[in-house]
Amino acid sequence: MGATTGVHLVSAANPPPPSPFPSSTPLPHQRFPPTTYLPTSPPPPLQLAEIKKQQLNNIIDALIGAGDFSGWINFLSNTNPSSLSFTATFFVPSNDAISQFPTATASGMNFDPFIVPYHIVPQRLSFSDLQRFSILTRLPTLFSSKYIVITNNSRFNFTVDDSLVTHPDILVNAAFSVHGIKNVLDYNVYGGNDNGLFSPPPPPPDNTTAPILVPPPPNDTKPAGETILDVNFGVACFCDVFVIIFWVGFAVFASKIH
Repeated sequence: MGATTGVHLVSAANPPPPSPFPSSTPLPHQRFPPTTYLPTSPPPPLQLAEIKKQQLNNIIDALIGAGDFSGWINFLSNTNPSSLSFTATFFVPSNDAISQFPTATASGMNFDPFIVPYHIVPQRLSFSDLQRFSILTRLPTLFSSKYIVITNNSRFNFTVDDSLVTHPDILVNAAFSVHGIKNVLDYNVYGGNDNGLFSPPPPPPDNTTAPILVPPPPNDTKPAGETILDVNFGVACFCDVFVIIFWVGFAVFASKIH
């Protein structure tokens, strides 16, 4: 056996194993720690007061566009938006009707604060909805225990409290409907139960919540006689708040014009 030289030859066909690859996630630099990115929060939703203010402005803009309703716009402009219900139907008298209306004096004491809430039904009713109610249907208003009466339900001669609806659907959206009418509605004639024109509504059954009356389908037979539209929420309480807020606003308005 020959002597060995102590040198080991490495075959080119078998290279040495490569060094391991570095980790795909580098270690953070000691001087510059990794930045944490927090998800951006969505912008806060509009406050309820801002929404109601915008809704009131939409009603006023629609009345301006329709024309002939500037007198009632002055009343609505001095209404606190927070006093509005979430849904409502407005019956707005024309300027000619307002010109015959008693105006406020410097003290504002001759103005009836219940007139405006009597023209508001706390439920959204488009003109097509109104036509589906029978004659003598009574619509509740923001004037507690006072009703607007449908006195004619024909399409071209639709009247409430014998006042012609001259401009139906001035504004219709998900919350409100606005209809122009010929005359100022008089709650002393049609509004109450003590004038002998209509019998008082029957009391609801004990321990039972009265359902909301929705317009009947067009092909259904309409009930004979009087029908009362029942809105199942605190109309009486809400009316008191509306009248107080409106009265304060109108008193300020009256003081500005004198």
